[in-house]
Amino acid sequence: MTRSPDQFLCAGPVTVILLLVCVLFSVDIQAENPQLQFTKISGRPGIVDIANAADGSGRLFLVEQFGRIYIHKNGEDLQTPFLNIISEVLADGEQGLLSLAFAPDFKTSGYFYVWYTDKGGGMILSRFKVSDDPDIADPASRDTILIVVQPFANHNGGRLQFGPDGMLYLGLGDGGGANDPDENGQDGNTLLGKLIRIDVDPAHGGYAIPGDNPFTGNGSVRNEIWALGLRNSWKISFDRGTGDLFIADVGQSKLEEVNFQPAVSPGGENYGWHIMEGSQCVASGCNKAGLTLPVAEYDHDDGCSITGGEVYRGKAYPNLVGMYLFGDYCSGNIWGLSRSGSQWSTQLLADTAYSITTFGQAEDGSVYVVDQNDGVYLISDGDVVSENLQINAGFIDAWFNPDTDGQGFLITVFEESGVMFVAWFTYDVQRPPEDITAFLGEPGHRWFTAQGTFSGDTATLDIYVSSGGVFDSGVPAVETVKDGTMTIKWASCNAAVLTYDIPSLGLMGEIPIERIVLDKVLLCEMLQ
Repeated sequence: MTRSPDQFLCAGPVTVILLLVCVLFSVDIQAENPQLQFTKISGRPGIVDIANAADGSGRLFLVEQFGRIYIHKNGEDLQTPFLNIISEVLADGEQGLLSLAFAPDFKTSGYFYVWYTDKGGGMILSRFKVSDDPDIADPASRDTILIVVQPFANHNGGRLQFGPDGMLYLGLGDGGGANDPDENGQDGNTLLGKLIRIDVDPAHGGYAIPGDNPFTGNGSVRNEIWALGLRNSWKISFDRGTGDLFIADVGQSKLEEVNFQPAVSPGGENYGWHIMEGSQCVASGCNKAGLTLPVAEYDHDDGCSITGGEVYRGKAYPNLVGMYLFGDYCSGNIWGLSRSGSQWSTQLLADTAYSITTFGQAEDGSVYVVDQNDGVYLISDGDVVSENLQINAGFIDAWFNPDTDGQGFLITVFEESGVMFVAWFTYDVQRPPEDITAFLGEPGHRWFTAQGTFSGDTATLDIYVSSGGVFDSGVPAVETVKDGTMTIKWASCNAAVLTYDIPSLGLMGEIPIERIVLDKVLLCEMLQ
C-alpha cells in the first residue's frame, strides 16, 4: 500500500530534515529528549492498522490491506488468520481492509468492527463476532452496519476507534480526487470528509444516533456527523489517559496537519478543508471564523503524507509518557507532540527509512509503528524501565553464572499455566569411567532439575536430584527425590539472582545468573 496526498506512492526517506512548524507557541515539555529505538516483532508486510482487544490476552491484531487480520501472540505471528475476507475486499492503491476496532465489551460479547472497500469500490462498516476459538473469528456472523458510496478510488479514510463514551468514531475521507472536487468537506449532507460518531450496540440492529451528537435535529447536517472539514484523516486515536482525540489529516500539496479535540468537546468542530489546508487559506477570500486550526503542521520539505499515531501511556519509558507519536509515509520521519496547558511543542525524534502506514498500541500502552514493506516494530526509548517486571516467554533460554565456567541452567517458561522448569547442566568434555556411579558435584555430566510456579519477577521452585546414573550410557538413575528449594528473582530481562538450598548435600547459597547469549532479550522486553 502506498500513499501520497492524492494517491499512495513509494518514496524513500527525506535526507534534509527541517523543524516541525507548530501553530501555537513551542515549549520544552519533556525532561529528557527520547532516543527512539525500534525492535522488529513481525515481518508481515502490508499492515495498515494495529489493534488490541483489551481483554487481558495481550494479543496484537495486525490488519492486512489485502483482507486478512493476523494475531501476534506471545512474541509470534499466528499462521491462521483471525479473519479472512479477501474474497470480499478490493485492495488496490488506497483501497482495502483498512481498520479494526473491538467493542468495549468484547471480552464478554465477542463483537468487533471492520472498515473496508468492497468489490464495487464502496466503503463498508461491518460487525463480526469471534468463534468458540478466541483466535479465530466467525465469518458467517457478519452484519453490515454502514455503506458509504465512494466517488473516487482514493481518500477512503479511515480508522475505527471506540471513544471513552463507548461510541464508535470513524474518520472518512472527502471522497477522493484532487482539491475536493465535489466540495464534500463542507457539505453537511454527506458523510464524506467528516468524523462520524454512532452507537453500534447490536440492540439497535444497525446503528443509532447518540442523542448528544452536535447536529442532531439540524436538517442541513447529517445526524451522524461529529466534526467536519477533513480531507483524509489517516488516522484518528484517543489518548487513553485523558480521552482527548487526535486527528491526523493528509494534506493536498503544501501542509500535513494534526488536529486536536479535547475530551470535554461537545463536537461540531470544523477543521477547515477545503477552505483551509492546515493553517493556510486555499479558497479565495476565505474566512477562518469558526474554524478549528491544527495544533501542529509541517510542509512537504519534511514529507508528503502524514500517518497519525498514538499517545504513549506505557510505564517502561517515562520520557515518552503523554507524548503523541506520529510520522510521515514518504520521509519516514517520526515526531513527538506534547502539550502544556494551551501550548504545544514538537520534536523530531527519528529519521527512519520506513514507509510508515500506521501506529498502534498494545494493552500495556506500548506503541508500535509499521513499515509497509518490512513489518511491525516496537518503539522504545533506550532500555526497558519497569517497576513491575513480569516473567514471560522471553525468559526461555540458557542462563549461567559468569564466575563458574562449565555449567548453567536451561529455563523453560509455561506462560499460560504459570509454571517454570529449570535444569542445571554441565559441559565437561570428559565422561567419567563406565563403572563410576554419578553423584551431584563430581566431574562429568550431572543434572538436577527444579520446577514450580512464578508470579511477577520471581519463581519459587522445588529441586529434584537424580543419582545412580551414568550420562549417555543407558544406565538409568536409580533414584530421583525432591531435595531442596530454589528461588529465582529477575532484576531485568538479562539479570537474576538464584538462591538455592539442598539439605542432603549441605549446599546453600546465592548466585547471580545471566543469559549465555542475548538474542532473546528484545523479545523479553517487548512482552513486558
